[in-house]
Amino acid sequence: MKTEEKKERMGRGVLGALLGALLGGAVIVFEDRTAGTFSPIFGVAAAIAVFQGYRQLAGGLSKRGAAVCVIVLMAVIAGANQINCTMEVIETVDALRGRDFVEVFGAFEEIPEVREIQSWYQSHLLVLYLYCLLGSLPILVRAFRKPRARTKAELDEILLGKEQEADPEQEQEKPELQGTLYPFRKAWMKPVRISAGGFAVALLAALAVLMMLTPRLEERFAIRLEFGMIAGIFLSFIPLLWITLTITRYCNVFQILYVRAAGRLWRVNLMRLCRVGDWESLPPKRQEVVRDDILWELENILEGDFSAVNSGAVTELRDIQAEKENRWSWTISYETDSGGRKKLKIPKGYPDLVPVMGMERAEGPAPYRWLPGLAALALTAVFLSGGFAVDVWRMSRSGADAQAVPEESSLPEVPVRVPETYTEYELSEILFRMDAAFQHSQRRFVDSGTGTFYRVYTQYGVDRGGAWDTLTRHLDDPLCGHFQTAYTGEDLLAPLNEIARYNIVSVCRTDGTVHHTAAVLSGTGALLTLEAEHREADQSPEDVVANLMYTLQSVRFQGPEVTEENYQGQIHVSQMRNCAYMAAAYLKTDLFGHDAFVDVYIPYSDMPIYAADGRAVLTEAHGLRVYAAIVPGENAKAVIEERQRELEATGLVYEEGVDDQFYREDLNAAGKLTVYQENGRRRNTILHAEELWEDWYLLREITGVEERIDGEYLPLLKELESITGLTIPVLEQLGE
Repeated sequence: MKTEEKKERMGRGVLGALLGALLGGAVIVFEDRTAGTFSPIFGVAAAIAVFQGYRQLAGGLSKRGAAVCVIVLMAVIAGANQINCTMEVIETVDALRGRDFVEVFGAFEEIPEVREIQSWYQSHLLVLYLYCLLGSLPILVRAFRKPRARTKAELDEILLGKEQEADPEQEQEKPELQGTLYPFRKAWMKPVRISAGGFAVALLAALAVLMMLTPRLEERFAIRLEFGMIAGIFLSFIPLLWITLTITRYCNVFQILYVRAAGRLWRVNLMRLCRVGDWESLPPKRQEVVRDDILWELENILEGDFSAVNSGAVTELRDIQAEKENRWSWTISYETDSGGRKKLKIPKGYPDLVPVMGMERAEGPAPYRWLPGLAALALTAVFLSGGFAVDVWRMSRSGADAQAVPEESSLPEVPVRVPETYTEYELSEILFRMDAAFQHSQRRFVDSGTGTFYRVYTQYGVDRGGAWDTLTRHLDDPLCGHFQTAYTGEDLLAPLNEIARYNIVSVCRTDGTVHHTAAVLSGTGALLTLEAEHREADQSPEDVVANLMYTLQSVRFQGPEVTEENYQGQIHVSQMRNCAYMAAAYLKTDLFGHDAFVDVYIPYSDMPIYAADGRAVLTEAHGLRVYAAIVPGENAKAVIEERQRELEATGLVYEEGVDDQFYREDLNAAGKLTVYQENGRRRNTILHAEELWEDWYLLREITGVEERIDGEYLPLLKELESITGLTIPVLEQLGE
């Protein structure tokens, strides 16, 4: 037994849901790529767009339709999020720059460098899903809510027409008013649906193909398609919605019926009047019942009962005047209750209806409607061409304005200057040689004859992309005039020997200084980096590169392979420094602009405690406790003072009058003694910070735990002092 609810058109509803979802997805992509962040409220907007798109084209929303909408919404939101993630990966991960979008879209999760980006976008997706649910909840409640039993029984009795024997009194209940009904015939608007829908599908296909071909266009025209093309694609959904509205305006008026009675023309909304959504779907008996209901309402209106008028179910079209007519619709105007005039477009899907004398009667199905579709395609082409032109203009402006876009040239074959005498150094279990004439202090070397300044750094767990990041980090210097590389092959790093690869990048600044970065990468991911800086007037760049090349050729890697999976288990007593107590441990850091590990020397413990997501470690042995972390800061003194404030915030009670500290500006290192009470015992702690990289420091807290001191405390402390270059009398006294 059928109900009076309007028939839902699943196929059209799916098309409407897809259009709404693509609009919502396009907004999410556009907002992420332009703003650089995301607003979860767009998840709500996407949900509303999907459900509204389905309802408009399907003519309603059932439980089955709601389920389809949820599936479409989840898929498109996930797709938009994946597009954003893929574009972010291509833009930020050097190893993937210039790669094809389609290639990266489905495979980038296998690349270790993008795990952090992918993790962020996965959390982003969960937030979007949550807000999609919030936006969908009211609509889903209405779609899945069951009607009251009494209401259903009433509809079964009144409109479904149970077989009952009619009595004479019922025969007299027929309305006295007679009139002609003009119901909508869907088949007459089928050509409009086909033509408009065909253009909509063509537009969607064109936009999808364009997004897939974007990397090819970038390669072909040597530009970066970003803001302009994204805006063009976003604006292209406007003509797409225009076509959708065309279908809705001409084809989705199943619930509107016109009646000519009492010498007047009436517009009847069947859904508002008697909950009927489609006249054609009703069987003849039910059509007769609905027809009588309509005429009864018109009789009531003529007698002064305007309840149907006030509810919007019935509208009298008074004083009708012809405004416009084409092959698909009539446009009329009529007088409103307030005395004004209102225009009304009536599609020519009503057989035998002539709204006003002089207008043509609809004799059959409307013809195909090509002009809106062609106009939509033309408008889309304008938007996309304009977006392309904007990106070309932006690229040309950036090329003209950025004097930092350096010219690249290649050095000739790199010479090697072998010094008369050399000294071998060990840093992070990496051995290398430097000219013995250079003055040495920790990680720094100075050629006193020329004033050239050298620095040495180490990293672990680095791949070739990370090594190239380190080599080229000074190319963003606004004073960069041009740069040179020792090797310009496709692989970026040239083989140095069987186990290592290298390159040297020299940046010539406009202020007359030259900055060289040399790096050698082992097969196990250990990276030794040397930086040299000098004035070109004081020493030629070729001489400095020759010194760097000598050091690179002398490098020997002795440390272990460090990875994300094993770094916490790689702590080991350093044999290279002849240590018996001090051990090399490894901390995660992103201070180099990419994932890497740095080594720190701490007392050996077979149970180190890692904190701050692997960026800090705490060990204790023989009564000596050391906490080490990599932290940012303005200078070493500022790092110490900030740590002091953090310790005070923990509630520890500090003794007043303790002010024993030092700061070496030339070495950018600082230390401070702090004394506090811990569980009723007096603790002496040395805070020490030294520069590892520009604006990044290794912070150590060295504490003597008096009640746990044993006979090996002093030898351990001496090893720590030797490695750090500190002398700590206050802690030495604890072991005497």
